[in-house]
Amino acid sequence: MEKIIRLRCEYNHNPIGVQTSQPRFSWELNTSKRGQRQAAYQIIVSASENNAIAGTGDLWDSGKVASAETFHIAYAGKPLVSGQRCYWTVRCWDQDGELYEAEEAAFFEMGILNPKEWTAQWIGADESIAAPLFRKTFHIEKAVKQATVFVSGLGYYELYMNGDQLGDHVLVPNWTDYDDRQIEGLLYPFDDQTSKRVNYLQYAVTDYTQQGENAIGVMLGNGFYNQTERTVEGTMSYGAPKLILQLVVTYEDGTVQCIQSDDSWKCSSGPIVFNNVFYGEIYDARLEQPGWAGIGFDDSSWANARLVRAPRGQLTAQISPPDKKISTIVPISRTEVQPQVYVFDFGQNFSGWVRIRMQQGNAGQQVTLKFAENCNSDGTLDTLSCGGDDQIQADTYIMKGQGLEQYEPRFVWHGFRYVEVTGYPGVPDLKDLEGIVVHASVEPIGEFTCSEPLLNQVQHAYRWSQLSNMHGGVPSDCPHRERLGYTGDGHLTAEAAGYNFDMAAFYTKWIGDISDSQNKQTGFVPHTAPFNGGGGGVAWGSAYVIMPWMMYRTYGDQRLLAEHYEGMKSWIAYLGTRNRGGYLVEFEEEGSWFLGDWCIPGQNELPPLLVSTFYYAYTVNIMSKIAAVLGHEEDREQYAELFGHICAAFNEAFFNPNTVCYSIGRQSSDLFPFILGCVPEGYEDKVWQRVLRHYREELNGHLDTGIFGTSFLFDLLSERGETDLALGMVLTKEYPGYGYMIENGATTLWESWDGHDSHNHPMFGSVSAWFYKHLAGIAPHPDTVAFGQAVFKPFGAKGLSHASASVHTISGQYAIRWSTESSGSWECEIQIPSNCSAEVHFPLKRRDALISSIFEQGCNQTIWSSSDSDHTADSLQVRTDSNDVVVTLGSGRYEFQVTVNPS
Repeated sequence: MEKIIRLRCEYNHNPIGVQTSQPRFSWELNTSKRGQRQAAYQIIVSASENNAIAGTGDLWDSGKVASAETFHIAYAGKPLVSGQRCYWTVRCWDQDGELYEAEEAAFFEMGILNPKEWTAQWIGADESIAAPLFRKTFHIEKAVKQATVFVSGLGYYELYMNGDQLGDHVLVPNWTDYDDRQIEGLLYPFDDQTSKRVNYLQYAVTDYTQQGENAIGVMLGNGFYNQTERTVEGTMSYGAPKLILQLVVTYEDGTVQCIQSDDSWKCSSGPIVFNNVFYGEIYDARLEQPGWAGIGFDDSSWANARLVRAPRGQLTAQISPPDKKISTIVPISRTEVQPQVYVFDFGQNFSGWVRIRMQQGNAGQQVTLKFAENCNSDGTLDTLSCGGDDQIQADTYIMKGQGLEQYEPRFVWHGFRYVEVTGYPGVPDLKDLEGIVVHASVEPIGEFTCSEPLLNQVQHAYRWSQLSNMHGGVPSDCPHRERLGYTGDGHLTAEAAGYNFDMAAFYTKWIGDISDSQNKQTGFVPHTAPFNGGGGGVAWGSAYVIMPWMMYRTYGDQRLLAEHYEGMKSWIAYLGTRNRGGYLVEFEEEGSWFLGDWCIPGQNELPPLLVSTFYYAYTVNIMSKIAAVLGHEEDREQYAELFGHICAAFNEAFFNPNTVCYSIGRQSSDLFPFILGCVPEGYEDKVWQRVLRHYREELNGHLDTGIFGTSFLFDLLSERGETDLALGMVLTKEYPGYGYMIENGATTLWESWDGHDSHNHPMFGSVSAWFYKHLAGIAPHPDTVAFGQAVFKPFGAKGLSHASASVHTISGQYAIRWSTESSGSWECEIQIPSNCSAEVHFPLKRRDALISSIFEQGCNQTIWSSSDSDHTADSLQVRTDSNDVVVTLGSGRYEFQVTVNPS
């Protein structure tokens, strides 16, 4: 059936809280026909759903626009106002004039567009209260047309309306650089010109209001706003929890009532007596106040809220995915390691918490849960990789002694596989505990699987690692010990994340965090964003250039490039000051530390100067491309010239023509010049042959790279025809390698190849992108953006008998499945979305087999034969180059049968 699907506004389905006057729309054409392309579209935006469905664009009717574009079409209608709900739909015409229509209208709701429209005040409670409760009652006497709540509670909040909790999200709002603060022991305090943001969320609450009395309730937690316990990276607290809330009620008669936070609100302490994102939560059930957020509750003993200083960050609607309770895991075993000390194994390392049910206990009895990734040989918890005994993740529930009791925390999360339970009344059963998986609610959009079970386990481990490390709109390094948005770790896994999950809104937000963390006076970009201390180097701060470019390449987002262009230029200019008059970058910052190519197997001997200069050149080259996209020709030329100078200096400093290697000839040193394309003329093949000898003979098929070198190594090998060498490095069960991790029980990826550090770090997860691109064989065409065209290369991994992958891009879903299991023939299925195309590369030779013919079932025709190389199917374009038969396809589904003969 021909229709339009996946209507999105600013990357989201039916977003509430859009804070741009020109929101952008996207959609997809869904049809089973081949070769379909959009020729024109018409967008309808209306104030009512019925009008939108009827095709009446009372806010905007784009008219019929001749265009093949299906994403980032900006609104150009009547001015939009704060809180306004708009309904929209789209109709399209293909190249044959056939009409496509959406089955239903989508909507978007505007946030607060002008800061002056915030009339509410920031309020707080006594600073000694760990998790204060707030409430306010109000009356409604007329019929309500629309009611909307705008709220931010720092660090975290839960919102209630007439006793019902609103929303299915947790740990909101998303984490940002909220405010100014004094950062003890660090060189980079925020300067006066640094912008900051505080996220607020918006709720449609028309259905929650009622005639007569109503009540709003809010519970606050500390989050990262009031994080005072872990101070390794510096003292990072902003102050006590605080709240701002504005409820706008529009009546059917057109009048408006506004209920806003001020000192007339009531506040009190609650049952949470301690909460810290690193250390856990203490909940005293004896202090519960039943009905505190509902109607009719007696709050006469509660104090009035205090007016408090507003954070300097601008209130900005959160449209990046909130954290949610995604799923549950049941423990697979229970061990009594000491009398009445029970350790439960959930069989999977993950982020979230435990929900525990307790039978009859005594009031005041304390049940404590402690969390860790590993166990000692005697079965007790090994907390070392999670921060050690000085930073134990623990939740404590103090019973009220009233029959069956159940508890789960509100304002913390943990990274763990094992949980120790003490103080439990009786003996806890497996069914008494549930693991609650919690992370950012990004949509899974990609799948990979193949004939090698170990690779599937690595893919599984990567996905769990990536998801465990996405909280509050920030990609973290680990979900337990540090939990920080290390920029190097974040950009390394961005491509892999984009193959597996819809990361567009998530990364848009995080790029804003990187911008907020930048020192606007010097251009310096710190190593974590939101800024929370930490060390790194040029490879970390360069995320500010790499991430916007990735967003453009993956999602076609040119607006992000334009918004951050000046900030990116400032970073490049800053790097130009980190030298001694030449082009080699030395990164020596007081109060920080340099990590180089982090987590190389064994001792890191790679010169810091080489790594820093490589990333300087790498990002300058990207900046030249960005300037070209934005039409800044003078900048493009200057960056291109600068890139040439840096490459020349790189060669002069590190290349040895006698040994045909760079620097130490190991640990990525010979990989980086290939990425830059700067190997001197006449030496490229010699240097490459030395690289192959190094990995094949000197390392016996093992790798010697850290997080940055590894992210380039596998792609580079595959692009130069050495996929099976790379595959062996991944599969080896000897140290170092991914197979070694799996062989030693990893269910998430490790921070270090030897497993001595964190067991849940996604930074080596770039391998997942390699799975999609070079094992399954699905990649974006280098000359297009947003997967407008793909390149399929099946049968590339000789060590596999089958592989499959799919990825739902902003342009639609691509998929591939190939198999060589059938005797004497290979099979391949390809899916290409409407409005897109692809090149399929069939290798003329694979191991000891030669292609003799290619048959396509849809057109029921042999499209290529070795005995007739000029043969071409009527509906397909076929060509032959030195290595492949290349078939160019339009949209649709294709099934190929490849006949092969022994060579």
